[in-house]
Amino acid sequence: MNTLLNFLKSLRPSIESQQERDDAYIAAAVDLYDVERRMREIDARGRKNWSPIAYGLYPR
Repeated sequence: MNTLLNFLKSLRPSIESQQERDDAYIAAAVDLYDVERRMREIDARGRKNWSPIAYGLYPR
């Protein structure tokens, strides 16, 4: 399985991971307040996609 993933990554080495894009976005901040705002945006994006269905929290 690792070999397959490495092969696929070698086909498209220019694709950045989400973590790399987030790090670049935070690094582009102009001051501490901007860093905090950008970090809150990234955190909120992760919570926005949360679904109770994925965790089986709806009654059957």
